[in-house]
Amino acid sequence: MYSFANYLLLALFAAAVFDAANGLRAAPAGPGRLRRALAALWKEEHFLFGGWGTAWREKAGMALFCAGLAAYESIVTFCHSRAQQAWEWVPGVLAPVLETTAFLCFSLKILLGTRYNWRQLGVAGALYFIARWVHFNAHNIWWIWVVVAVLAAKDLRLEKPLRVFLCVGTAMMLLVMTLNGMGLLPELEGPPALRDGVVRGTYGYSYPNTLGGLVFGLALAYTLLRARRPRWADPAVLAAAGVFLMVGPSSRTPALGCFLLAAGLVVCRLWGRRPLPRALPWLSAAVLPALAAVSFLLPLGFVKIGPAWDDFAPAWLDTLNDFFSRRLAMNWAAFRALDIKIAGQMLGEWPILDNCYVRTLYELGPVMAVLLAVLAVYALWGYARSRRPVELLCLVVMLLYGLMEAQVYHLTSNPAALLLAGAAFAQPPRRWPGVYEIEEISRK
Repeated sequence: MYSFANYLLLALFAAAVFDAANGLRAAPAGPGRLRRALAALWKEEHFLFGGWGTAWREKAGMALFCAGLAAYESIVTFCHSRAQQAWEWVPGVLAPVLETTAFLCFSLKILLGTRYNWRQLGVAGALYFIARWVHFNAHNIWWIWVVVAVLAAKDLRLEKPLRVFLCVGTAMMLLVMTLNGMGLLPELEGPPALRDGVVRGTYGYSYPNTLGGLVFGLALAYTLLRARRPRWADPAVLAAAGVFLMVGPSSRTPALGCFLLAAGLVVCRLWGRRPLPRALPWLSAAVLPALAAVSFLLPLGFVKIGPAWDDFAPAWLDTLNDFFSRRLAMNWAAFRALDIKIAGQMLGEWPILDNCYVRTLYELGPVMAVLLAVLAVYALWGYARSRRPVELLCLVVMLLYGLMEAQVYHLTSNPAALLLAGAAFAQPPRRWPGVYEIEEISRK
């Protein structure tokens, strides 16, 4: 992914140079020709590398994005299951082929299947440059994947890609579970994961929370697909997924996320077509700062009272720490053991930072943390402002999920990240991606 990330950056730079030359050549001759050319490039959206093939490039862009999403989902749900221990060709042949396919599809969508003006290209290009810089320091492969996918999602109606995501993810997960049930996948090495003395099911994956994140991602995709018109059966489907996660892998955080999605769809169904509260955009924008404050301020209240690393007081905070599976104590340890580096860093095996807010600060650095916060707050405000309650629900639940998990940077666990594409290109909310066009909202 390091070479691919560099190739994409160089290709975007080459596109800008080609654009400048093409725009200057197309501008009328006479005084102020350069100014007129730059003004047109700044305001008018156009395909990169010339306007050839406009009749089919947008359609090809959608097909490329769907193919890339299908390949990416297959990598995580199948190639990163215990199938990679069962058959050498899975990590040796299949995974590299799928990785190359996914990145090429996303890159071709970005370079040839999307219209931009220079304002959009400049904002998103700067964000990508910083994200790539961070990727080279943090070595988090999932981070650069989600960045490239968000850039490729510009101007897409997400209904078809989300259906591909849901179908491929469900099929691959059922395949892994079937292979595991037939005894074709190797057993886990080491002692099984336990909770309250009960073995937590993995169903062919390496860890219960891995399966939990995959199911939660499918639940988010399902919820987004119901954004146009939630049915009463939809909350029941999501609640059933939550019950499975509680009983099978005993993965509580994604299970709670599924229950919240179910409850949110019930509220959306009951609310119907009535106008949303006027204060909702500003209340929504406050969600991320509030969760980040909880993540950073709560661990600061610990007082060390014993020799063990997690001997803490006061009692109420230690009780809350137990509820969060000692995650608050890990955040406390990170504050004391890790340095903050401007462009991020590789994190070791300890402390385990299963909190996306704290992990972002240390792994991706403060610059990227602030940029992501700005994008997320703008997205929360914009989806509430443009009256898209289901998209807003998915973003809020995703941020709540991030309190106890770092898998928000895995597209398979967080397809709601695609909703940030409009904000990443500094587009107005009416242009942001969704499962239906903004004009459909006004007709409701």
